[in-house]
Amino acid sequence: MSRPPHIEIVHLAHTGIPQDTRVKREASASALTGRRVAVVAIRGPGQRAVERIGPVTIVRVRGGRSRRSPLSYLREYIEFTLRCRWLLAHHRAFADTRVVHVHTLPDFLIWAARPAQRRGGRVILDLHEIFPEFTRLKYPGILGRLASLVARRIERTARRRADVTITVNTPIVELLARRSIGRPERLLVVHNSPDPHDFGPPREPRTPGKSSAPIELVYHGTLTPLYGLDVAIRGIAAAATRGVHARLTIIGDGAERGQLETLASRLGLGGRVLFEGRLPQTALPARLCRADAAIVPTQLNGMTRYSLSNKLLEYVHLGIPVIATRLPSYLQYLGEDAAWYWTAGDPDDCARALRAFATATSEERAVRARRAQQRLTAVEWSGERSRLLTVYHDLLDHP
Repeated sequence: MSRPPHIEIVHLAHTGIPQDTRVKREASASALTGRRVAVVAIRGPGQRAVERIGPVTIVRVRGGRSRRSPLSYLREYIEFTLRCRWLLAHHRAFADTRVVHVHTLPDFLIWAARPAQRRGGRVILDLHEIFPEFTRLKYPGILGRLASLVARRIERTARRRADVTITVNTPIVELLARRSIGRPERLLVVHNSPDPHDFGPPREPRTPGKSSAPIELVYHGTLTPLYGLDVAIRGIAAAATRGVHARLTIIGDGAERGQLETLASRLGLGGRVLFEGRLPQTALPARLCRADAAIVPTQLNGMTRYSLSNKLLEYVHLGIPVIATRLPSYLQYLGEDAAWYWTAGDPDDCARALRAFATATSEERAVRARRAQQRLTAVEWSGERSRLLTVYHDLLDHP
């Protein structure tokens, strides 16, 4: 049997590929170094154990994301970490790995990089989420408080073991900067900016001759309580009582879909809240652009106050006006006058924001959408990719 090509950069991610766009984006960027790149991820139903997607080799191992109990979460995380560590320790394709890019959650996945690190490899810790806040939110009460303390220790240890720590936005960097790890740290942001390869170049906001009625709203993504779609649906109902006719199309699947469908039916919104299944990436931009506005109803809590929705960045990139909850991070990036905001968790205030959008002229809608694009120019993917490539080259040049 021929000797397999040696992987020089490997990404470890407890997720599905190509579904996880951040991992896919960053793996493709790392291939621009000219080195051989692989992603080790979870193997889903019907997926091949090994395949090529563009210049990147995808290696899928057994694993799950059942999201049931704390113990099931922990078991799945640990099993995946052990499988990744075994590959890096024993499989000859990973014998000369130079950079291990660890995508969290969990933060302790960095332990799988130790075999490569002992051989002189360098490690990037990529914090997609903030583990302590995630844990506290996921498990309220005393269990959550205890788990959050443990997660804080794990996060600190992971950051100390990494050569570079990357995260997804400025609010999280500011939070991490307040959590000293007891030594100097290279800490930087690579935003979840849309890749023009997937979404095309930024689109000019459209200015139709007259506003449509009803207004067409869209949301896409995973359907979970965290994303506040129940509030958006109640807001649609409340807006109807104020003479605002809006129709919301929810694109995606998730654990909450059945409950959301039941809620829409109970509120008499059968024709105003529509559900569509998950779309392939190639079809998504055109479908989103059929809407008058996109809705981003994320709940506000100890974790999301530091989040910057991927969906929001994608809508802005596509020139779609945004109606969103008033999260501190959204205001930090967009400001007050580039979207229509409402108070998180408040359907009546959501209805007020919907009415404000409905009564705005098409020109004003385009002005706000264009303003949002201008304010996010600094985080376009071309610049984020260049920053990431600088990190890879630094680590590859200094084993």
